[in-house]
Amino acid sequence: MSADAAHGSRRSRQPRMPLEVRREQVLDAALKLIIEAGYPAATMEAVAREAELAKPRVYSAYPGRGPLLRALLEREERRVVTALAEAMPALTEESDFDETLTAAAVNLLRAVAAHPASWRLLMLPADDTPREVREHVSAGRSFALQQLRALLAWGQARRPGLDQLDLELAARALLAVGEQAVRLVLTEPEEFTPERYGKFARGLLDALSAR
Repeated sequence: MSADAAHGSRRSRQPRMPLEVRREQVLDAALKLIIEAGYPAATMEAVAREAELAKPRVYSAYPGRGPLLRALLEREERRVVTALAEAMPALTEESDFDETLTAAAVNLLRAVAAHPASWRLLMLPADDTPREVREHVSAGRSFALQQLRALLAWGQARRPGLDQLDLELAARALLAVGEQAVRLVLTEPEEFTPERYGKFARGLLDALSAR
């Protein structure tokens, strides 16, 4: 028996898995290829090799490269939006604004450090990034901006001087700082840690209070 035939025989004996499990396996393989070598590397054939699946099984999960990439982007966007939502502590009457803002920043950056691949896909677009990716980045940014607006509006009555700020500009400025923090945690994780950003935020807020 030839090597190719033997290889095909081994694949044919792979145990069948539920379709949803196979889809996740295929998406994980595509994500790994894109992070390592860019979007052109994520062909259906390459994804099949990476996932160690016969190509027909990959096509049974997703009928083509376009649907596969769309599903991947939607999954990663959900993960990022969920992380953004979970990073925000509950806004209660007893909560302190400075502590809440600092905790939100640290929680988010810890989520980035824990699952860097999802964030790299959306926050570090390459030159070959498809238009669809930029659309998903925009959706995530809009959700983050909404979270910041809510935090600042809640803090107006709790933080001296906050009611004097242009809250829309403040939210957008915090978003820009946050996006830069995410990029640094992704690209230089040993130097720029979530804890370092937490100390920085706490110190900056204390300095503003002392004025």
